[in-house]
Amino acid sequence: MWGIMKVTSIIRMAGALAVGTGLSIAATPASAQDIYSGYSGQEFLFNGAGHSGTLKGGIMDTVGAAFVEKTGARLAFDTFCCGIAKLEAAQQSGNVPWDIVAFSTMSDMLLAQKAGLLAEIDTSVVPVDRLEAGTYDATAIYGYPYAAVIAWNKAKWPEEGEQPTKISDMLDTAKFPGKRCMYKYPQFGGTLEAALLADGVAADKLYPLDVKRALTSLNKIRDDIIWWESGSQGVQQLMSGACDMALVWNGPVSEAIRANDVPFAIAWGEAIWDYTPVTIPKGARNEKASQAFLKLMIEDIAAQQQFVKQTAYVLMPLKEQVEIPDDVAPWVLAGANAKTAIREDDKYYMENIESVLKDFNSWVVSGQVPN
Repeated sequence: MWGIMKVTSIIRMAGALAVGTGLSIAATPASAQDIYSGYSGQEFLFNGAGHSGTLKGGIMDTVGAAFVEKTGARLAFDTFCCGIAKLEAAQQSGNVPWDIVAFSTMSDMLLAQKAGLLAEIDTSVVPVDRLEAGTYDATAIYGYPYAAVIAWNKAKWPEEGEQPTKISDMLDTAKFPGKRCMYKYPQFGGTLEAALLADGVAADKLYPLDVKRALTSLNKIRDDIIWWESGSQGVQQLMSGACDMALVWNGPVSEAIRANDVPFAIAWGEAIWDYTPVTIPKGARNEKASQAFLKLMIEDIAAQQQFVKQTAYVLMPLKEQVEIPDDVAPWVLAGANAKTAIREDDKYYMENIESVLKDFNSWVVSGQVPN
């Protein structure tokens, strides 16, 4: 049994396992119940910026359903990807539709903080003291960590033969010939990082990215790349046989394997990982309800247990983490799976995403590496 794991500690400590007792929740004082009252019939819009269908379902089925039951609010889900332009425009217009914004990347959250777009978390309501140190700040909780991993069809590369072991194998068409599916965006899907690792760049020397070198490396397999634009799409391409291997997020591919019993395997070597920061935008229609939602995300242990079981992501970085079931543990970014995981450089992308995206998009269209 994997037991109860401090997932973020495991990531930082390269595989150390923390086992303990279940989290005991003290009774909530009656006065604290007021945080969940007064929203019956009101719309509450959760924006999961770059969320896959796996994460959308996880939010709506677990903590979202619990929030609806407690408040009577009408919960809806929205998404945009990527950057902060839509949030900035909404605030400038004076019409912010979202009550919670869970950004695609930490770098997007840092940009939003820099632009002053986020409200502060009310720590008298939201029990951030239950979170691991370093996994939250004044305006964000660093939620459900995810990773870009390599996945493949075992009919192509059976277990008894040689199989991919790391994301740089995406570029090894000599050893693993065939089409490969990759994210049509330069960040949080491992596309550029895999290319540089395959070209001999050491994991601890990836950042700042040598974008030209990465695109030159990708040119070697350009004719074999099938692009995906959502995690679910990447998995569907693998299922349809459009590609033999894919660089995808761990949640969607694990969901496909567990739900459909498809013959896929994944490897965690050189996985590119980061958090999903959860925030309250300034100008939210009912900030009190937003604070209540964050409170529930931390305190509802049953929702957290269901979330990890359903999605293979840990919802909140608790000091005393919920139990990860044995049948889900192989797909979760924790323990041995995190041993060689590489943390995406949030500050680098915050400062450089515009130029990186410009060069990447130009290359996707033309195949020409920008000077």
